[in-house]
Amino acid sequence: METYGNPVLNRLPQHLKRFIVPQQYDRYTAIDQAVWRYVMRQNYAYLRNIAYYPYIPGLHKAGLTIEEIPNLQTMNDSLKHMGWGAATVDGFIPPAAFMEFQAYRVLVVAADIRQIEHIEYTPAPDIIHESSGHAPIIGEPEYAAYLQYFGEIGTKAMFSEKDFELYEAIRNLSILKEVVVQPKSSCQVQKQSLLRYKKIWVNLPKWHY
Repeated sequence: METYGNPVLNRLPQHLKRFIVPQQYDRYTAIDQAVWRYVMRQNYAYLRNIAYYPYIPGLHKAGLTIEEIPNLQTMNDSLKHMGWGAATVDGFIPPAAFMEFQAYRVLVVAADIRQIEHIEYTPAPDIIHESSGHAPIIGEPEYAAYLQYFGEIGTKAMFSEKDFELYEAIRNLSILKEVVVQPKSSCQVQKQSLLRYKKIWVNLPKWHY
């Protein structure tokens, strides 16, 4: 597992390391880079005047630029000075693992980037959402501490077999929807799987506060 010279990643337990995949930066195409620039320029134009103030400076603190897809080496070179790290994963990972990564102060980032056909929105995790959406705010110490604490609490939550079945159904559907050439029948099978859980939720007792 690549640690990018970041001691935060060295401290990860073995059961979390198995979720980490190489970024393989060279596989990003010119179109991928153009998708990143377009989305980031749109975000910057909108957020620079309304976002919570640490966001824009936070882009630079986290090793991100508007002009190119972030390199995990550059991100870790920046994040390690804040006591955090970043690692690439393959799409959705189990919620319990996601929370434990946070508890270890590691931001998980999907290695993939959305296709140009889904430039405005993708149901699948991608590097745009997870790096530019989450990493910049880590530069705010109070938020970073909250994020780690939230991860520690989430790690202690109990998960049932049904929770993991639901996670698999959502993961599979998100992967299918990101594929441009995909038979509708494949997506329909996964949607039916999710509908089974909707029926379970409807029949759960209602809690009133």
